[in-house]
Amino acid sequence: MKYKHLFWGLILITIGMLFILNNFGIVHFSWFSFWRLWPLILLFWGITILPVKDMVKYILLGVVLVSMFLIINRLPEGRPWYWHFRHPVHSFRWEWDDEDNDSTTKTFSDQNLSVPFDSLAKKGILNLDAAAGNFKIKGSTSEFLSFSKSGDIGNYELTTKDINGDKKITLKLQEGNSRHNIRKNEVNIRLNPKPAWNLDMNIGAAAADLDLSDYRIDTADFEAGASSMDVKLGDKNPKTVVVFNAGASSIHVNVPKTAGCQVTSESFLVSKTLEGFENKGNHVYQTPNFKENKTKIYITIKTAVSSIEVVRY
Repeated sequence: MKYKHLFWGLILITIGMLFILNNFGIVHFSWFSFWRLWPLILLFWGITILPVKDMVKYILLGVVLVSMFLIINRLPEGRPWYWHFRHPVHSFRWEWDDEDNDSTTKTFSDQNLSVPFDSLAKKGILNLDAAAGNFKIKGSTSEFLSFSKSGDIGNYELTTKDINGDKKITLKLQEGNSRHNIRKNEVNIRLNPKPAWNLDMNIGAAAADLDLSDYRIDTADFEAGASSMDVKLGDKNPKTVVVFNAGASSIHVNVPKTAGCQVTSESFLVSKTLEGFENKGNHVYQTPNFKENKTKIYITIKTAVSSIEVVRY
């Protein structure tokens, strides 16, 4: 039997069994923590394409799995489980690694934050550490920025700093808040459409629905691990530069037909769909109206194993 057939079959069976055991409460996992292990996909994929005998691939697979299990199990925090070996019956069990193992359940209320509008600030700089959950940016606000959150991930902290007339806003989880065993984290952000915006977002293992079509976007830099991203760009700015640095992610981008768009793909193993783009060579794709258009969108995609779709609307 070929290695690749047996290997991927065992992976699917294992994932299915884990879901069943987790649903019945027999084994408990933090699935958001598991998304942080997405680089293992590259290791497994690399083993499948090595020009060696199947027996060698099985040995390499076993070494990788055992090594990763032992390494993760020794982490003091940030792991989805720990291994406990009981004596004298020499049996084992999976246990939930909970920082608050005193049977006290933390509860978090909904959270609403905002930054007052500042007419002197011509540019907004948003640094967002999304962590995990569902994130949405859509709609305008009379404030400079408004933020609302519901769920059990914990509370976020918002800090602002004025830099040479620009307003820098940082949103991240408060220190000590746990990211484990998250059941819900819904975040909604609204931006004021008057200033130009620079976005620096760490998506992590989140799902992001970002409608940026109403804003003047100068730059947008997205760092994504194993995430799902749906981004809609507009034509409010003469030049917009967008960069995606992604691991194993699904990326869908909508760009307006009224703007010229160039996509540069620096990808490894990727599925691409670029509707209405012409291949210019050297991994560069452009819309037919790119050169003469006064409004230009530059998209650079740097991914490992991802699905990429860019559609004009």
